[in-house]
Amino acid sequence: MASTVSQKVLLVLSIIFIVLGLALTLGGAFSPAWQIVDIREFRAEHQHGLWWDCVRAEKHVVAVGDFYDETPLHCMQKFDRSAELVIEDTLNNIDEDGAAGESEHHRFWAWHKIVLFFILFGAFSAFISICTGVCAPCFPPCAFVFSISLFIAMICSMIADGVFFLAANRVDNRFVQGMVGTYEQNIGYAFYIHLFGTLAWILAFICTLATTYKFFSTSRRNDGDFYSNNDRFGDSRGVPIQRSLLSTNNKSNSFANNFQYTQPSQSYQQGFGSQSYHFRETSA
Repeated sequence: MASTVSQKVLLVLSIIFIVLGLALTLGGAFSPAWQIVDIREFRAEHQHGLWWDCVRAEKHVVAVGDFYDETPLHCMQKFDRSAELVIEDTLNNIDEDGAAGESEHHRFWAWHKIVLFFILFGAFSAFISICTGVCAPCFPPCAFVFSISLFIAMICSMIADGVFFLAANRVDNRFVQGMVGTYEQNIGYAFYIHLFGTLAWILAFICTLATTYKFFSTSRRNDGDFYSNNDRFGDSRGVPIQRSLLSTNNKSNSFANNFQYTQPSQSYQQGFGSQSYHFRETSA
């Protein structure tokens, strides 16, 4: 009973961590704030995400003591064909437009696609892990698939974090060239949100290992009890019972061989006539 309770507690804890990690990783993927740079000469904040970018123009208030106000984000998708044509046209006029260099950071590079692939594949593996984990109490072998799928999700998420961190710290991706100055991009909060999702999956995987061990140890114990009961009472085919009956018959035959019945003989004892039956023991 205690083992069953511990199984359910570990399973529920694992699924909670998986769902939390799934929400954080997908939330980070949908956010544009993976790289943030404040281009002061343009009075604009640029957020460069994995599949879309956003720009926020800063509107300063002239009154003394008042803070500047911020306008809403204006976003565009990296894989939008019309946006790609605008970027290419801007880069062709880089000698005339000093801000054309910043347009390079709005393109859909190969490392963006790699990071997105591992994030989405990891999320799919985590979803498979949740489905198999729910089925584990009814079918214990699902616990093995539960651990394997979560391990794949964890590895994919770690690869996505590593690829982005290395690519974001390259010189051509880290610095943005303006008209008069060069600005450094900082890693945004979206990366850290995704990183926390990866940590949640690591904790879930630790709980999953304990859950799988509990399920398999309990299943092995139940199988051992099943076979021991069969040896005691016999299985449905009655093989042990037949063996017992054969053993009883052998004992009966042995008794019959050891004691042999002899013919009655006449004996007269002190005036009383009687017939006595004599048994003599013979060797088997």
